[in-house]
Amino acid sequence: MAMVPAWPQTCQNRDEIPDQVRTAIENASQQMVTQAIHGDVNSLRANIAPSQQSSFNGIATAVNDNKAAMQGARPQLRSSFLLDTGASPSPDGRFYCGIFGASGMSANGAEFDLPGLSAGKYAVVISDLVGNQGPYALTTVLQDSGGWKLAGLQIRPESASGHDGIWYLKQARDYKSKGQNHNAWFYYAESWELMAPVQFMETTLLGTISRESNGVMPKDVPTAGKAVSYSVNGKTYNITDMTVYSTEKSFDLSMKYSVSSTADFAATAADARNLVNAYVSQHPELKEAFDSVWAHAIDPNGADVPGVVSLKPAAK
Repeated sequence: MAMVPAWPQTCQNRDEIPDQVRTAIENASQQMVTQAIHGDVNSLRANIAPSQQSSFNGIATAVNDNKAAMQGARPQLRSSFLLDTGASPSPDGRFYCGIFGASGMSANGAEFDLPGLSAGKYAVVISDLVGNQGPYALTTVLQDSGGWKLAGLQIRPESASGHDGIWYLKQARDYKSKGQNHNAWFYYAESWELMAPVQFMETTLLGTISRESNGVMPKDVPTAGKAVSYSVNGKTYNITDMTVYSTEKSFDLSMKYSVSSTADFAATAADARNLVNAYVSQHPELKEAFDSVWAHAIDPNGADVPGVVSLKPAAK
């Protein structure tokens, strides 16, 4: 028989929240989603929880940066969760929602990791935005503070280069079956990014993606903020980051590496291209999965000199 673990903090999913409380939470979130869609930053500021006043600039930036994406979008409620820290919040801020048993969490369950919360009740409400620029997930975090007030807001795309997270997951599994671990790793990562409405949430599917991706983790790709040394042609590069970069027309791989100086722009750009060419030569599978690969040489002052190599024939 599956049982809910006796964690010090509690969480209820949408089916478990009392009707009156659920209605209040979702109505408050709907109002804030509407304000965000209309770019009404002033109204959002008026609804901010007192404990989050200092972090409002991040919320305003998220709304302003996504104005074009949200213009005319129609919100559709996906799910809501009620989190209660109890009198003494756990330092790790971990909440388990739904039924957990020997086989893991239930289909409508979730795990949230929100360390540092002050004691109280919080809600996480996830809405999908359907508009002219593809689907987005807009998640509001609310705090019970004389009514449900805004404590956080995130807007994340649910598609990249015309494909959703499920498509990238299928591609990742296909690359894995062919032994193309680099392609599989980055496509798993893209799948997770597109299907996670917020980065502090875990679900059954997201957990599956993470476990599968761990089985193909390349040794020459930096993870968890740890740089890797990559040696080629008698030179060693300190690669600090590798991520997917997508637009409507292209799906690219981007890497960053540390250099002592970028004063000679032309030489630095040439060196960046040399790194890309060497990396692609060692991993030719990348030509199948990406349109271009970028290398960004970053000096101690943050100056960025890019080099790019196209992997696809030029369009005629």
